[in-house]
Amino acid sequence: MHIRYLQNLQTSTLFAILLLVFSNVAPGQTEPSDPDVIPFDNRTPTWSETIAAFERLSESSAYAEMIECGSSDVGRPLHAFVLSEQCTEKLTLEGLTNLRSDGRKRLGLLINNAIHPGEPCGVDASIAWLRGLVADSSALASVLSVMDIAVIPMYNVGGAMNRNCCTRTNQNGPEEYGFRGNARNLDLNRDFIKMDSRNAAAFSELFHAFRPNVLIDTHTTNGADYPYAMTLISTQPDKAGPVLGPFIREEIEPFLYASMEAKNQPMCPYVYSKGETPDEGIIGFLETPRYSTGYASLFGCIGFTAEAHMLKPFSQRVQATLDLIESVSAFMMDRSSDLHQVREEEFNRCQNASELAVRWTLDADRTIPLEFSGFEARREVSQVTGDIRLKYDQSKPWTRTIPFFNHYRVADVAEVPSFFVIPQAWSEVIQRLERNQVEMSRFSQDTTAFLKVMYVEGFRSTNLPYEGHHVNSLDSIRFATEPIQLYAGDYMISTDQPNIRYMMEVLDPRAHDSFFVWNFFDSAMQQKEHFSAYVFEETAAQMLSNSPVLQRDFESALQGDSALRANPKAQLNWLYKASKHFEGSVNRYPVYQSMR
Repeated sequence: MHIRYLQNLQTSTLFAILLLVFSNVAPGQTEPSDPDVIPFDNRTPTWSETIAAFERLSESSAYAEMIECGSSDVGRPLHAFVLSEQCTEKLTLEGLTNLRSDGRKRLGLLINNAIHPGEPCGVDASIAWLRGLVADSSALASVLSVMDIAVIPMYNVGGAMNRNCCTRTNQNGPEEYGFRGNARNLDLNRDFIKMDSRNAAAFSELFHAFRPNVLIDTHTTNGADYPYAMTLISTQPDKAGPVLGPFIREEIEPFLYASMEAKNQPMCPYVYSKGETPDEGIIGFLETPRYSTGYASLFGCIGFTAEAHMLKPFSQRVQATLDLIESVSAFMMDRSSDLHQVREEEFNRCQNASELAVRWTLDADRTIPLEFSGFEARREVSQVTGDIRLKYDQSKPWTRTIPFFNHYRVADVAEVPSFFVIPQAWSEVIQRLERNQVEMSRFSQDTTAFLKVMYVEGFRSTNLPYEGHHVNSLDSIRFATEPIQLYAGDYMISTDQPNIRYMMEVLDPRAHDSFFVWNFFDSAMQQKEHFSAYVFEETAAQMLSNSPVLQRDFESALQGDSALRANPKAQLNWLYKASKHFEGSVNRYPVYQSMR
């Protein structure tokens, strides 16, 4: 079409033509001809086909309903399929909150699919599982007497619509799939705490409305070659704490591994190799709160990440994911009263704690013997680079005991204050707390309060952005008690509320995925006022002349620090910081605490 002709068209006509030329179907995506026919082979449904299939499922049962939880970053809604004996037509998030208000009566199972749309096993597996349930009225009644089910058909909607054949370079099918990054090119499985995406905001609303006891997040894994079609990341038991941890390690995991074995679907822990290959042992993955299951654990929810193996045929990966969903469901049916009890005990533990762990580190001295099946790994000359390359020989399988490094020890413990105080200036932090149902009150007038404060004594930031942030690594902090000027509208947050573990792990800067780590407080880490050396020289000399104590302290500092002795500028800076001119609030962490 000629540009001159386009210029002469009326706006409405041009818009209509553009709608025809650029339809709302993503490249490589077709509208579903029959949403009930989704092949269990090497094809996975598009976003439109998936939503249509779940809509059809909701229409086929009085106990099912599709709801919209909010918007994704691509502008399409985020859906959840809800299955409950209390389901009503036109269910909303508010209605879901009411439906789940008494969690002591029924468990909640939340399944999240396609957070990485190139790993769509869970989409097909969930459809197959739910179709089987809805078709069997007796099985459905049995399940719904114990639990409510919520399934997110496709979490990363933008990535799902960016469909292609080939970006999962090493993966064996399906023919087409979505892209890992969302519409903002974020990896959504790094976004649950920092909540940069609209997807994460919608997820938090659904999560807190549904209040699941168990979360399954479905994935396909990269890494070593081995016979298993399914590997599993459980909420790390030591990080889960003294209530949930032993229950995961001693009750749930043995059941799941035995159940999968009985289905002729042997499973092993996620293969995060200590060395180049699994031969040297594998390390239990520490899923911090940036990840879905790490986020869920902050609220007493037990999480499982299903990691189907990339080199297995797609249909085999789907079947393994389906088998795992069925195994988790079976455990929930069999041990429902125990799951209710441990959640209640975990809630009471956090509510009554005077201190909570906020950081963990691998205990490399403790291992668990793990019987593992692998393929022989050999090194040979690369035909491409001429260097030595790794190659697995599937014709030479082996089974032997390898070390499993899955014990973590507490690295940092934080005292639980009676309350936190956060100035209203930090609105991005306040918004994230509100989305996670943290209750806050506001100061009605300006005031000064003596509060416990933290100073960040050293930190490092990444040179390049990671998921939209320059991530900080904390070196050390020190505590002080100081008068803090507060203003009408600033926030006070009592710790006597349900989401205390979440609050501690986002507000204490030492935690793995605190708001400090994700650089929400970086502007507080910068000195604003400085001095000119040629002017301050006279001031510094006068200070030393007027204060024998300062003179003595300065000489002591010089004697104890050779770097300071050799650096005249650093010496002036030392004296500047000791002067009345220094602003004093540099590196003061702007989250204050009660003096307990």
